[in-house]
Order: sequence, then structure tokens, then C-alpha cells
Amino acid sequence: MKIGLVGGTFDPIHRGHVLLGVYARQQFDLDEIWFLPAGMPYFKEGKKVSSAADRLAMTRRALDGLDWARVCDMELRREGRTYTCETVEELNAAFPQHEFSFIFGADCLDQLDSWRAPERILAGARIIAASRGSGADHEAMERKAAALMEHFGGEICVMPFLELDVSSTLVRERMRNGQDVSDLLPEAVAAYAERQGLYRDDAQSSFPAVVFDMDGTLLDTERLFIEAWEEAEGNASPALHDALVAIIGVTRERSEEIIYERLGRDYPYEARRLAVDEVFRRARENGTLPVKDGAAQILRTLWRKGYKTGLASSTERELVIPELEAAGLAGYFDAVICGGDAARGKPAPDIFLKAAEALGTDPARCLAVEDSRNGILAAHAAGMIPLMVPDLIPPDAELRALAAAVCPDLAAAEKWIAARET
Repeated sequence: MKIGLVGGTFDPIHRGHVLLGVYARQQFDLDEIWFLPAGMPYFKEGKKVSSAADRLAMTRRALDGLDWARVCDMELRREGRTYTCETVEELNAAFPQHEFSFIFGADCLDQLDSWRAPERILAGARIIAASRGSGADHEAMERKAAALMEHFGGEICVMPFLELDVSSTLVRERMRNGQDVSDLLPEAVAAYAERQGLYRDDAQSSFPAVVFDMDGTLLDTERLFIEAWEEAEGNASPALHDALVAIIGVTRERSEEIIYERLGRDYPYEARRLAVDEVFRRARENGTLPVKDGAAQILRTLWRKGYKTGLASSTERELVIPELEAAGLAGYFDAVICGGDAARGKPAPDIFLKAAEALGTDPARCLAVEDSRNGILAAHAAGMIPLMVPDLIPPDAELRALAAAVCPDLAAAEKWIAARET
């Protein structure tokens, strides 16, 4: 495929960045445009730059709904300074089947000969440089491009582009002054920056991040789990049912311990687990994995309103990601923490603390949406604000005291959150 690359600090990403991709794709018949938030650009050292997590989150929101665009976090994962020549070489090594074109603004072309190893950039990618309007500026850029190609080799094309009065600096200045930025930013990006208080010190919501449990909260999989296990058993007893309820919300390792403690060491745990895993595999592949009513709606609403959204599940990552994808929910999370990512599972607070760390948010300013006792205990121990949406077991007096609220379903939880927005 022919891939266009749009790189930048993206602090924040604005409409001009997206339009750059739109124009290049149309004029050069590119299959996809990849947007690369910069890690630590050498020319930004000593300057205040929003966190990598925030810039990545804004980039993802800016591209929401654009099937030809995707986010590449390669530079964010690289330690130390970020150089374009290294990015080009890494991309070519990772994706030898693709042809890459780096899409630059006019300023970047002016500075290209001062960058590290321009010849390495041009050896690995064509450069598409967007001119500021047309006429004399376009002609001047073509002369500059010809001189650079003569000196460094490679291919540089000058692309006619709109003369836009937009920059990340202008966006930050307007937001600091409390001015409207709807003409500069995609709506979801503006909402995120505002809610997270990135450029205005007074823009601080009570909880800018919401962390969800998965099983029993977003997916109706706890019911499926118990039904599949009891069907595999053939002759389920009350003792087995109680043991299955007891392992809701805990890691697989801990669930094995609980089953053996309650049903004896000779219980065929592995055989039953394999049978249940097969039921879940078929549900994922057949598109029948049960999703809770309102799950997609609440995630979509919070994501577009600018909340950071995270997942904190005791289930293993190799199961969580396919299940989120099968349910159509994977794209709404800024961070996913699973069993195995933390030292201890729920009801210990470790998974929620890891989620807050990944979201770059104080746990005290994170709302945790949970369905189970172990989940509410873990969220409370982490110092988060627990919101309970019960699944199989209604809350007792202790859980009602620990939770900020108990909502009957996710639609009610969404309304509860909206009523507390600042």
C-alpha cells in the first residue's frame, strides 16, 4: 500500500493537520494516512509539552470516523530524542510491503537541510511538501525542493495547499484565554483538551477519567460464564454455583485457588475451564458475545466529551482484547489494564492504580464503574470514586456505603455522570 505520514508534536492536533492528510491522499492517490505524534522532538527540548498520553488521546479523537486514517504511536514508544530519519528507517523495516511518503508543511521543508541526516529520510520516503497557497510561494518551494534533491537525493513533491490561519500555538493561546476554538479543532479534541485542563488551569472537572470493569459491567459475560460452566458440569450443585459466584472479578489464578478450596483438590478445574473457554471462543467468532445494554453508548459519549477512558479487568489480556474487539468496544479506551499487568488482582487496588497511572490521572480524580463486590472494594482501596452498576448480585449495605452511587444500568450511570459535569 501507499502510505502517507503526517508527523508532529500534535499539542494539540488541529484541523490543518487533518486537512494535510486529506489533500495529500487525494492528490497523490495514497491508500492510508498515518498520523505520528512525536515522542521527544529535539527542537522542543526545554519547552512545556503535553504528555504523550494526552497527545495520543487527542490524535485518536481527531481521526475518529475516518476509515483512511490511523494513528501510529511508534515515536511515542521510542525513548530519548525523536528524529525523523530513524522513524523512516524503522517504518521501512517494520512494513517493507508499504511505500511511504512523509507529508510536511512549508516550514519543515525550509528547515529540512538542518535536520539530522536528510539523506536518510529521502532514501526511505518521498517527501510531499504543502505550499502556503499558490503563486510565488509555490514556485519558491519548488526551487527549494530541487536544490534539496540535488544535494541529498530522493524525491520531493510540492503540493498546492490551503493558506490556513491555524497552528497549535494559536489553539493553546485561545484556550488559555477562554476563547472559542471550534473553527480550529475537531469537536472531540476540543472537548478532551478542555476537560483535561491541558491549556487552561481553571478547566478542571471533578473526575476527568472514567475506568470501567469489563465482565459484568460492559459485557454480560459473567452470566454466560456461570451458565457455560454449569452446563459443562452436567449436574450443577448449589456449592458449585456459590463457588462460581465467588470467583467473579478475580484473576484466573485466584479463581483456581477458590474452586479448589471450596470443591476439593480433585475437582476437574482444568477440564471445566477448557470447556468454558471454548464457549467464549465460539461467541467471539460468531459475533454472539453478549454486550450490556448501553455499553457502546456510554463509552462513545464519554470518549467524545473528552473524558479519559480506561479498562481495568482481572481477565487476561489475550482474552480481553479479542472480546473488546468482538463487542465493538476496543476503540474507546485510552488505556487497557488486564490481569497479569498488576502484582495482585481485585479486590486489591493494583489494577486500578495501574489504570490511573496509564491515564496520567490521580486515582482520586478517576471514576470507577464496577458491577461486583471485588471490583468496588478494589476501586475504593485505590482511592477512586466507585460507581456500582450491579450485575448478578445486588449490593449489600457495605457496598452501598462505599459506592458514590448505585445505578440500575449503564444508561442511568451515564445520566449520573452527566449531572456532575463541570
